[in-house]
Amino acid sequence: MKPQIKEIGNKPDKLIFTNPSQSRESTLIVEWGKRSLSFSVFHEQDNRVLHTDILEFEKELIDFTKQDFNRFFKAHSIFGYSFEKTLCLVDTKYATLVPNDLFTTGENEEFLRFVHDLPSGNFTFPNEAILSTDYQLIYALPKLLQESLSKHFINVHYSISQVSLLNYFSKFTQLDEFFGVHFNGDELFVFCYKESHLQFYNSFPYISSEDIVYNVLNVLNELGLSNERCVVYYTGMMPEDSAHIELLNQYVKFLKPLERTNKLNYSTSVAATPSHYFIHHYASIL
Repeated sequence: MKPQIKEIGNKPDKLIFTNPSQSRESTLIVEWGKRSLSFSVFHEQDNRVLHTDILEFEKELIDFTKQDFNRFFKAHSIFGYSFEKTLCLVDTKYATLVPNDLFTTGENEEFLRFVHDLPSGNFTFPNEAILSTDYQLIYALPKLLQESLSKHFINVHYSISQVSLLNYFSKFTQLDEFFGVHFNGDELFVFCYKESHLQFYNSFPYISSEDIVYNVLNVLNELGLSNERCVVYYTGMMPEDSAHIELLNQYVKFLKPLERTNKLNYSTSVAATPSHYFIHHYASIL
């Protein structure tokens, strides 16, 4: 069945490049989620993010066929350009942390199947180091996604969204203490750094605003941090005026959306989007 596509924000078929050669000097960042694809275009010479957008599907990525991928890429002219590099961020729940002391090359699949009941299909099982920790993060990467991206783009690289975000904070956070939450669909990622070292990281499913409040307060308490004094930064596609944020704001005195990095320039359309929405896209560039 053809995947149904719902466009969010600016249409990706709008003119992004002033001339076609700009694409060959640009990096395409695509993030494949459960039922969505978000993407950004970064022009290296200008150090500028030219465009960011998101598409949502009524069909899960794990169920995409080769024909689905072909139809999708042909449907949007932005994916017909030649890019210097394509970075694919994989947003998946099929991932696990493994301490370096236990990590053994060649056993990624065994580690992952020990903690997850993986769906049917063909996967590869990459791993990435998380900076300032002694852990590797292993994840399942669909082979059909790899084949489809390799068919349509050159110089394709892969990473997992969580690692892109965590490594960015590890490299660029100057605060002695940094507590953050990242909203990702129906999951909440909670992390805490002290002196640029990751002290805590975990994910929690949530349905209600109360679920979010419970998990954030529970982690703060576990780490011995006060909800009256600790600054809690949030990222991800969660509007500042949402019911979730409004309730959390009643329990966390200093709750702030995280500003996007000032190490990059942004087009007018990108600058107009909430600054905390796509931080992990821009983090992957740095």
